[in-house]
Amino acid sequence: MKIDLLNLKDGKTEYFEKLDAATLDIEGLEFVLKDFLDAHTTAEKRGNKVKISIETNFILIMRCSRCLEDYEESFVTDDSYFVKPGRDEEAEKYLTDEDVYAIFAPIDEIDTVPLIRDSLILSVPMKPLCREDCKGLCPVCGANLNRQSCHHNIGEGGSRWQKMLMDIKGKIEKG
Repeated sequence: MKIDLLNLKDGKTEYFEKLDAATLDIEGLEFVLKDFLDAHTTAEKRGNKVKISIETNFILIMRCSRCLEDYEESFVTDDSYFVKPGRDEEAEKYLTDEDVYAIFAPIDEIDTVPLIRDSLILSVPMKPLCREDCKGLCPVCGANLNRQSCHHNIGEGGSRWQKMLMDIKGKIEKG
């Protein structure tokens, strides 16, 4: 959605929209947007400054990094941006929050879709987990340990490495 900065009335203006994966240009990433993203945008104009607040609600389908099963997770984001018409001002001695989060817009309108897309992507965890206590896969047979147990002792891998380290240590000590 594009907000016309020149014709924006003083005070608050609210926008509601539903965005799909194609509009957000997130197709082909490591997650899938389930249905639509609901966005509630508030543009608040005071003089020549505009504060844009964007609240989003969406569900992503992601793959657990431990057990490799797909799962759904809900997200809610709330971001604020300060838009100032014109070019970046000279560096100030003391910066306020408004200065740090300011978008300088040399144009008459601002597109909120890239802002929403960035917020969505930044919401995705680096290591998605289907649940905090996910047991993952058996390193020997690959069984999903959340659904079934297997006869392999998970500690086997550690004892195998321990044996190899002892062999190397013995060879070093012999000289």
